[in-house]
Amino acid sequence: MTTVINIDGKFYKVNKKDNILKICLSLGFNLPYFCWHPILGSVGSCRLCGIKKYKDYKKLKGQIIISCMSLPSENLYISINDIESKNFRKNIIELLMINHPHDCPVCDEGGSCHLQDMTVMTGHVSRRYNFTKKIYKNQNLGPFISHTMNRCIKCYRCVRFYKDYADGKDFNVFGSNNNLYFGRITDGILENECSGNLIEICPTGVFTNKTYSEQFSRKWDMQYAPSICHNCSLGCNVSIGERYGYLSNIENRYHEKINSYFICDRGRFGSGYVNIKNRPLQAIKIVNNQNIILDDLNIIKNITNLIKKSKRVIGIGSPRASIESNFALKDLVGKENFSIGILKKEKLQIDLIIKILQSKDIYCPSLSEIETYDAILILGEDISITSPRLSLSIRQAIKKKSSNKNNIPYWNSNAISNANNMFKNPLFITSIDNTSLDDVANWNYYAPIENQVNFGFILSNYIQNISFKISITDNNLLHKIKNIAKILLKAKKPLIISGTNSGSLELISAAYNIVKALNHHEKNTGLFFVLNTVNSMGVSIINGKSLEDIFDTNLSNVDTLIIMENDLYFQEEKNKLNNIFKNISNIIVMDHQYTDTMKKANIILPSASFFESSGTVINNESRAQRFFQAYNPIFYNKKIQIKSSWKWISKLKLKINNKKFNNIILDEIIKNCEKKIPILNGISQVAPKANYKIFDRKFARSPIRYSGRTSMLSNINIHEQKQLEDKDTIFNFSMEGNYDSNIQCSYLPFLWYPGWNSLQSLNKFQKEIGVSSKYGPTGIKILKKKNKSFNIFKYIIPKSLNVKKFTIVPYYSLFYSDSLVQKSQLIKKFFNRQYIILNNLDAIDLGVKKNFSDSIIEIFYLNNKIHLPLRISKNLHQGLIGLPLGIPGIPLVLLGKTIDKLKVLK
Repeated sequence: MTTVINIDGKFYKVNKKDNILKICLSLGFNLPYFCWHPILGSVGSCRLCGIKKYKDYKKLKGQIIISCMSLPSENLYISINDIESKNFRKNIIELLMINHPHDCPVCDEGGSCHLQDMTVMTGHVSRRYNFTKKIYKNQNLGPFISHTMNRCIKCYRCVRFYKDYADGKDFNVFGSNNNLYFGRITDGILENECSGNLIEICPTGVFTNKTYSEQFSRKWDMQYAPSICHNCSLGCNVSIGERYGYLSNIENRYHEKINSYFICDRGRFGSGYVNIKNRPLQAIKIVNNQNIILDDLNIIKNITNLIKKSKRVIGIGSPRASIESNFALKDLVGKENFSIGILKKEKLQIDLIIKILQSKDIYCPSLSEIETYDAILILGEDISITSPRLSLSIRQAIKKKSSNKNNIPYWNSNAISNANNMFKNPLFITSIDNTSLDDVANWNYYAPIENQVNFGFILSNYIQNISFKISITDNNLLHKIKNIAKILLKAKKPLIISGTNSGSLELISAAYNIVKALNHHEKNTGLFFVLNTVNSMGVSIINGKSLEDIFDTNLSNVDTLIIMENDLYFQEEKNKLNNIFKNISNIIVMDHQYTDTMKKANIILPSASFFESSGTVINNESRAQRFFQAYNPIFYNKKIQIKSSWKWISKLKLKINNKKFNNIILDEIIKNCEKKIPILNGISQVAPKANYKIFDRKFARSPIRYSGRTSMLSNINIHEQKQLEDKDTIFNFSMEGNYDSNIQCSYLPFLWYPGWNSLQSLNKFQKEIGVSSKYGPTGIKILKKKNKSFNIFKYIIPKSLNVKKFTIVPYYSLFYSDSLVQKSQLIKKFFNRQYIILNNLDAIDLGVKKNFSDSIIEIFYLNNKIHLPLRISKNLHQGLIGLPLGIPGIPLVLLGKTIDKLKVLK
């Protein structure tokens, strides 16, 4: 629905449902604001967006209205530039800043501050307040977020996001009137897994990024690249900023189909591993325990000779490496000798998920679409840990009831919250233990995986009204299943979520069966799967053998093993790997981190991290997306040999074929990839080709105010070094190049617009605020629908757990369950506490004393020992033992295994 309004003498056709502030910003007007946010909506607390509303077109009489709380009406006459409106806004910001310390030069937000932008925009240039200002005590909010309460202007954005939107329990506003305090009751690490968004939500410098402060540079002094978060499978879009070879800052990059305005803490703070000083920088050949550094030509020649002499060469890829790198390795060693670098159990799960997503009757929603579903069932996933950004979307889906019945505008957040306060959409969760979403769930089923599988199959049959013999004796559970079936059938848009983290192929089958059953009733059902790693979907689409399959073959004729960006000790048992490695003559490892696997290498090739390379990854919904190199390490040190894995491997392939390798470019790798793996057709369309230019210019990686470039390396040479050329992407390593809101490019390396220095400048790059980016979302869904549909039915009689043995179930942690994130020094320092989890009755049977918190448990498995503190869970089923899979010494392969011996040390 549209209407026509008049703004400062011109008529505009606008959306009747939007508030006037959003309309003005969407039309390009510079109207200041603080408390309003496209996602959080309007509360009208700051009053900064005041404008003049006239009675009629004659403009004789008018009144100040708050634009964020006002709807447009037919033939509405308003003025933004009316002198009274300007003075009103100027006085408001002066009032808001009475107690502000005006400490921009020492504030980390300086130069990228919404408060600065709005102050300049309103014309407030001098202080008239000569009295003592309020001074607040700042809090220690942990290793990620700084708190400087003196800078607060009381806009309420922080508490509206943390408490109302993200459902955080440990942050609030205290006090009243002009004596307000935003923080925790006591010092401590913020508990919500999306707390880092306070940094971007806050329009001032109250909440700033501590990790950014450690490698701090002003916004205009950094080099940026659009990238993809590599810390889970959702594929959230981020902007990464570099200075002097360090990853200085990670910011949310708006994507309307995925992360929208928010990312999780793992994505924002979990990439500290790229700044580790002790990492591979040069190509090394190890001879008699001596490291010999070789230049590019010699190391390529050495490896080429090894490969030519080898009877058989095996290549192990990685789900954390790009599509291009995995393809290049498979192309080098051949499909029979290529492993995708994941365990068999996980591979079978993803293969089934790919088959399901290709089914014609299955719809996989995007992350942002999840917020539109009105009933959700989660099977076997602790979403807040495995995919924390997804949990934020689930929370919004639970809260969202239609406001149309009450005629409440969608942006009026307080009114909607009050109207929906007593009515929540249903959420049901099955898991081995409590999850972080339990606080908004209608019902939780804590049970072993086999029981959860049967729950799913019984539920699907009740939905289809299929009668069969049910091996379930719990009448309460049976009643609950019937009730959930009714609720899912009553919902307009039910959503089923599962994933690979439980290690159960049957659980994925059960999720599919439930969706099939709901679709039989013509329900608009969504099915969403969570995977382990950024490119788990991509590497599985490329296809190859699992780790077990590649290692269980005859390895007697294997001379050379190439391992790419994969620490096998994170996944497999160490004794098995040690036995394999000792029988292989040549082990070549390329990675950007020193790992236990690299300790076994004869040759080390330093590969580039996502921060230093470009490539393609495919997220859990099969959306292919491109990430881009932020800088070239060689610029700072010519001795560094870091290269993308696909570049190392391509050089090897060309050398083997006696071809020149001076001009290996990403577009050619992608072209060959599409040619040899047809299912990947389309990944070349994910981003413009490297030769794409506008006005014969590439795109700038840095703002036009980039200062100090000529003196950056003056300690080495007073003459300015020539900027390196980027032959693989559309960007320049410089501030020279195209950057403007009218340049047609969806890939924005950073956000800046004249007069808008902060991230709020995003509104200048959107055709409609909070709805879509100016040139559409990036990425292309790769998997194409097939006409065939298929049926899965597998009903398992639950096993009775062996009371003398314990079955291992996974307990993942937000930061330590990722092989790379856990290498960050900050993560090691603050999040290294891991535990063994047991049911309290099992603990008593083992002889643990009543004071469980003091107990240390020793576990024996396959000649290995683990010592960890004990934690008790009342919800964990007897006979199960929860281990923090993925931490050093506890590989993923232990999932589902049994432990014969436990010992209580104290």
